[in-house]
Amino acid sequence: THWKKAEIHKPITRSESLKNIELGGKGGKIGQNEPSFKNVKARVDTHWKKAEIHKPITRSESLKNINTIGAAAVTAAALKQTNVAKTTATVKPKLVQVTKGAEIKKVKVVNLKREESRLTRRSLTKLKQIKKQSSSSSSSDAVSTTSSSGRSSEDEEFHLERHDTPDTHSHKLLEGIENIDINDAWNPMLVSEYVNDIYKYLNDLEETFAIRENFLDGHKQINHKMRTILIDWINEVHYQFKLEIDTYHMTVSIIDRYLQLVTDTPKKELQLVGVTAMFIASKYEELFPPEISDFAYITDDTYKKKQILEMERQIVRVLDFHLGKPLPTHFLRRFSKAAKAADKNHLVAKYLIELASIDYSTAHYKPSEIAAAALYISLYLFPVAASGSGAAVAEPKVWSKTLEHYTHYTVEQLTPVVQRLAKLVKNAPTVKVQAVYSKYQSSKFEKISTQPELHGTSLDALVEGKLVQ
Repeated sequence: THWKKAEIHKPITRSESLKNIELGGKGGKIGQNEPSFKNVKARVDTHWKKAEIHKPITRSESLKNINTIGAAAVTAAALKQTNVAKTTATVKPKLVQVTKGAEIKKVKVVNLKREESRLTRRSLTKLKQIKKQSSSSSSSDAVSTTSSSGRSSEDEEFHLERHDTPDTHSHKLLEGIENIDINDAWNPMLVSEYVNDIYKYLNDLEETFAIRENFLDGHKQINHKMRTILIDWINEVHYQFKLEIDTYHMTVSIIDRYLQLVTDTPKKELQLVGVTAMFIASKYEELFPPEISDFAYITDDTYKKKQILEMERQIVRVLDFHLGKPLPTHFLRRFSKAAKAADKNHLVAKYLIELASIDYSTAHYKPSEIAAAALYISLYLFPVAASGSGAAVAEPKVWSKTLEHYTHYTVEQLTPVVQRLAKLVKNAPTVKVQAVYSKYQSSKFEKISTQPELHGTSLDALVEGKLVQ
């Protein structure tokens, strides 16, 4: 019988032990007959019980308690602290000076310690101030009595500073500058608390990835005329594919940055660089980018899919995968908001920016400069209607302090850029590349390029550099 399994004694849990004890006490089988359970007493462990957690008192709860209970709550708290500390010292009144604007009030408060009440010193002072203001007229008599008796050496003076609500562009509002984000706090998509930091970062990026003047001088096979023809063709393709305007401007940015770094680009690969740059920009900006076969098709199958993919790898390696250079349209949206520009002003500025993207002489300007200069010309030629009376404004202020603050440019700094853009607009109907001019002749863009203001004497004044504030 050695093969039989030995009887296994299962460990007895505490609940089973208690059950057996109860059975033994009621005359069950287990009890006095079992020596192991003869003098067993139920073990009750209390160490596992959770300690009582004292929830900290918040300011709103304290205000609620003071409004409902009144002075009795503060007195009870003071008595409780006195009993715990086992001291017989009486509670001394403290004179607190509260500063609110230009008015200074002195109130009598009870000396409560911050560490005992679990509130900050400033919160306690505010609570006591509210309590005294809501109390009866006897409070004012106590103030006069306390002030006449003088202060003890142990009394301290606390000053309550009233802080304004932090605004979105400075903790201290600048004189004459409007906070354009003050009504955007309700919309989290507008990130009004961080928008100025974001644009400061974009200003730093445009300095990092700047295009130098005459960046094609080192090329042996490519000149500025070839670039102009390529960008004009890119604009037509972008319009046919119905892509976003940011996709077009990002394509131009990638082309210029690549050609600035790769000076041995052959002439036969220039169109391949342009198509691949648009392929990359589409994947970056578009929700539904075109297929790679579409980009091969628009080149009349001059380049295969494999060649486009190889050029894509080469471009991103040359740019070190830094594709996030800010675009002129990014800044234009912000500047138009600061100027409270109308839709027509914004559309005219977009037209000027597209003209500048094709012109080689403006390629070295920063995107923020192009956007600010385009908006200046738009506001100069199409002034924003004045609100209030119906009388027309003879000489409207084109560039306000608010615009100078948010664009970081004065009229003097924008003068050379404005002059160059004004020349482009004036010569737009007669130049050989007509993609942008023809596109803005359509009713979809309100026929902006044919507006008489863009070809009148006002534009001639800008060409000559006669800018107004």
